[in-house]
Amino acid sequence: MQQWTTYGYRTREARPRPGRREVVAQWEQGLLFRDGALVGTLGPGAYRFWTRASVLRRVDVRPWILHVPTQEVPTADGVTVKVTVAGRVRVADAGVYVTAAQEPVAALYLAVQVALRELVARSTVEDLVAGRAGAGGRLLEGVRGVDELGLALDQLELKDIVLPADLKRAQAQVLIARAEGQAALERARGETAALRNLANAARLCAEQPALLQLRLLQQLAAGPGHTVVVGNPPFGTER
Repeated sequence: MQQWTTYGYRTREARPRPGRREVVAQWEQGLLFRDGALVGTLGPGAYRFWTRASVLRRVDVRPWILHVPTQEVPTADGVTVKVTVAGRVRVADAGVYVTAAQEPVAALYLAVQVALRELVARSTVEDLVAGRAGAGGRLLEGVRGVDELGLALDQLELKDIVLPADLKRAQAQVLIARAEGQAALERARGETAALRNLANAARLCAEQPALLQLRLLQQLAAGPGHTVVVGNPPFGTER
C-alpha cells in the first residue's frame, strides 16, 4: 500500500510502488528523488515508476495569502505602533523550495518581519499613516532572500496600523478642531455674503426710491389683515 507523508508546507511525499501510475495535478510540480538526490522535475500528468528507490514529492504551486501577525514596531519619532501585514506569495521554483531550507515559509515570515521593522523605523507616524498606500511597494522591495527560498512575493500591503490610545485621542482632537474651523469659516462666508447683498439692496434703494415702496407692498401682500391704499387722497380731505 502506498504511504503518504508531509514534508514542510504545501508538499506531499510518496514512495510509489513499482509499475504504479502516479498523477501530478495541474496545480502541482512533481520532484523526483532517487537515492536521496533530486533527479528531475515533473509537470502535470501521469507517470509510472519501476524502482523502489524513487520518491515523488508533489509541491502545490498555487498562490496563497500570507498573513504576518501584528508586530509592535517603534517609528523614527519614538512612537510604538502595531502593524499587520498581508500579501500574496507562491512557489516559483519547487526544487529550491524543497531543498534550500527546512522551513521556507518560516524563513519568509522572518524576512518580511525584518523588512517591516526597517521600513517603520525609517518613517515617522505621520509619514507612515499618510503614505500607507505606497508603503506596501516599499516593503516589498525591502524583503531580501526570497529567491533563495524558491518563493515569489507578488504583493505586500500594510493591512492595519494601530496607534497608541493617547495618539488616537490627539488625532481625534485635531479632526474636531479642523471641522470646527471649517464650520466657522463657512459661517463667516455666509455672513459676508449676506452683508454684501444688503449693501447692494441699500444702494439700489438709494438710487431708485420706488423700489423700496414696491418691496413694502410685497411684504404687506404676503400677510393677511393689511389694508393698502394706493394713490392720492380725495379733494377736500384734511391731512
